[in-house]
Amino acid sequence: MKVNRTALRTIEILEYIAKSQDGVSLLEIAQALDIPKSSVFDILKTLLYKNMIVENQVGGKIKYSMGIHSFIVGSHSLERFDLVNIAKKYLIPLSKEFHATTFLAVLDEGMVTYLYKCESPKSQITTANLGSRKSIHCTALGKVLMAFQKNEQIVNQALQTTQFIAHTQYTITSIPKYLQELEKVKQQGYAVDNREDTLSQICVAAPIFNHNKKIIAAISLVNSYSKQLDIEELSKFVKNSALQISKELGYVEEKI
Repeated sequence: MKVNRTALRTIEILEYIAKSQDGVSLLEIAQALDIPKSSVFDILKTLLYKNMIVENQVGGKIKYSMGIHSFIVGSHSLERFDLVNIAKKYLIPLSKEFHATTFLAVLDEGMVTYLYKCESPKSQITTANLGSRKSIHCTALGKVLMAFQKNEQIVNQALQTTQFIAHTQYTITSIPKYLQELEKVKQQGYAVDNREDTLSQICVAAPIFNHNKKIIAAISLVNSYSKQLDIEELSKFVKNSALQISKELGYVEEKI
């Protein structure tokens, strides 16, 4: 059977990048796989263009790591992803109980990237779908993912690449105010988007941690805006669901 050399090299490069936790450089890939640097360069640029990998500055060097779109290539791959399967068990009943839309998302390239969405028949229609992205500054998910992120480089890169554009009159449009909001989020353990992205919607989000106590994702509940809506009460349910998901991923809650 005749094998396409470029296609084979692309797969080998993706497999090699996937094995690295901290990213790999072009030179490391070329040497490890015995592929000419010019060929590696061309393949990496194509993978970057298709958002299959991401490019980051690490210690003054450009390194490549897997992008979230590598997981979104097929819905079946995502279905087998433990995080999604575990989260679904809590997001589906949460959506039904509050007649709302629930989401699971991660921070990728400084953007909120949606991995899962559950809509109840009576829930508010939302534009976010599987694989779509939204800004960190006007979403509850973005606030949570940023507030609990301990990697300062990731936080700084996200802040630098975000355009703090007003979506409504309630949107936070400056970095200082946004950082103040993140401190509030850390203190209360959840974030709120109170008509900051869309005037008709309010959203509450909470963090998901892994066994190393690192934030790896967040969940949210989106509902129609109402003055009668008890945000604090709603947050208790969202926080509890996020905590249960975290525990299934090996997180151990700290005793106070």
